[in-house]
Amino acid sequence: MIRYYKKFYFLKVYENWFQYKYRLVDVLGLNVYWNVKKQDRANLPCIKNISHTIELDLGQDEETIIGNFSKQIRQQARVAETEGISCSFNNGETDKFVDFFNDFARKKNTSLVSRRRIEEFGDNITLSFALFNGEVLAAHSYLTDKETGIVRHHHAATRRLDEQIDRNLIGRANKYLTSKNIIYFKQQGYKVFDFGGYAKDTTDESLKGINNYKLLFGGKVVESVNYFTYGYWLLKKLSGLLGMKGKV
Repeated sequence: MIRYYKKFYFLKVYENWFQYKYRLVDVLGLNVYWNVKKQDRANLPCIKNISHTIELDLGQDEETIIGNFSKQIRQQARVAETEGISCSFNNGETDKFVDFFNDFARKKNTSLVSRRRIEEFGDNITLSFALFNGEVLAAHSYLTDKETGIVRHHHAATRRLDEQIDRNLIGRANKYLTSKNIIYFKQQGYKVFDFGGYAKDTTDESLKGINNYKLLFGGKVVESVNYFTYGYWLLKKLSGLLGMKGKV
């Protein structure tokens, strides 16, 4: 189980992943339980919510996993490798990840990440980088839960908004990094690779593109069962009414 909190003004909002473990103090607090695979009781004192994600079974052998990648992914990964793009996995490079991600986020006008937030995940986060001539072209972070055997895509950033670098090269590097991540986590003994969500029935063209990209790696769309404590649900509703949707 992964558990951490986010600050919403003076309140602590706790996010829990993959398991529900009953504690009265949590029922009374601001808690959300995402993509619950295990729960310690049948009837939970929470509001149930269904979302979707894409999962890849890492119990398959490597040849089958790679064979289920789309032809485009396999070809571009091979080209990236011949071009000299390399991938590294190093949780000791938090500052490099934070700087790279935040540079990308500022250009996209999206939420930043802090060193403190990355460090709070402890052993439950893995950072990966795609490099070309020693320069980072793409970086990912993953939530990792050895107890359930699940790894979930969490952050992603690339240099694609930098006009000085070939966008095709960056695209190949990003695809290559994802493919290497999948095999890396299989070799580490994880059973499920979660691509970090799926926008089911969306009409947003950008989200459709993201959905289709994730499916290129051979995963399947599945339901995610989530639970909100009543306090969390109320806070989420109020934040939406106040124009702060997405902050909780």
